[in-house]
Amino acid sequence: MSSSARTQPALDAILAATEQLLRERSFGELAVNDILDVAGVSRTSFYAHFPSRSAVLAACLRRVVDELAVAVDPFLTEAEKDPERAIRVSLERWIGLASEHGPLLRTASEEWPHDPELQELWFEVIAAFSGPVAGVIERARAAGAAPAGADAEALAACLMWGYERVLHMALVGGALGLDDPRAIVEPLAQMMVAGVFGDSVSGRGVSGRGVRSD
Repeated sequence: MSSSARTQPALDAILAATEQLLRERSFGELAVNDILDVAGVSRTSFYAHFPSRSAVLAACLRRVVDELAVAVDPFLTEAEKDPERAIRVSLERWIGLASEHGPLLRTASEEWPHDPELQELWFEVIAAFSGPVAGVIERARAAGAAPAGADAEALAACLMWGYERVLHMALVGGALGLDDPRAIVEPLAQMMVAGVFGDSVSGRGVSGRGVRSD
């Protein structure tokens, strides 16, 4: 058995313990000893994998990035056919993922300004989505489905960072006056469709809760 295979269980336990603990306390209240106790690993094993708590947080986030990519795929691949439906499907998946990994995503959003490694990773995550969104904008403009306007890459980056802030506030709770994070689906769908395609959402599927069911 390779050394990586032998150490994988400890690595998985550390990451799972960290995300579990973030549901119970803030990152500032989280100590390495807490992670060791829940993960059931030694301090030596912890530092064999990670130099710090921030490095663990970054590793947890990397594991979620692939799931985020799956969530936004409908908008990236189906927007030319039905942009309103595609963005709603992506947003609903995105909110579902946020519900599953909410404390982790909230913590990463709060901590990246204070940690260079985490900041670099967070910027890479946003760029990984804003780049393909810029492609959607450019294709829509070339097809005559969207008006000319701001630079596509700049517009996509602004939209993605806007999404990041809105999601963060929804996860924090209360700041947007919304009781359910799913209520951000309709406002964000309207923001995306209007921002890219130059027309407001038609209103199909809008309910008092702001959630569309397909």
